[in-house]
Amino acid sequence: MKGSETHLYLELLKRRVASLRLMAKELRDCRDSLTGMDLEETWEHISYQQGLCSEIRFLDGELRGLRRQLAEAGGLKPEEMSAAAFAELFDAGSASQLRQVMEDLAGVQQSVRRLNRVYAGLLRRSRRSINVLINVMTSYMGTYSPPPGRNACSSPWQTGM
Repeated sequence: MKGSETHLYLELLKRRVASLRLMAKELRDCRDSLTGMDLEETWEHISYQQGLCSEIRFLDGELRGLRRQLAEAGGLKPEEMSAAAFAELFDAGSASQLRQVMEDLAGVQQSVRRLNRVYAGLLRRSRRSINVLINVMTSYMGTYSPPPGRNACSSPWQTGM
């Protein structure tokens, strides 16, 4: 197998791990800004997360294409190839490195999945809280109207009372 192709595959995989680690950090930071009610910071985190998602999708496409290319060069069908069969396409040193990066990837993917569930739960609870506040505000609208001749925002010292 060509060393440059396996090296490129490993580098792309490492970039994916790094991007997922950044995503995990962003999910934690965004959770903090959400609970702190800092909407501007929350939007910044969401924007950065969208960029990370785009990068991860790009890397996934590159990895799929390169995996297909490596499999076909090794005489294997990419759709039917197991992880073990794919690792055999690498030389001993690269195969060891591949196993390590795949272990790192599995760990960071698990972390991102957990953080994503926590984040989704936080958003669901926030939505419920906001809906309760909207219902309270809607039910009290018109209940307390200003006295005749006064506008709703005026105070006694502004009207000369």
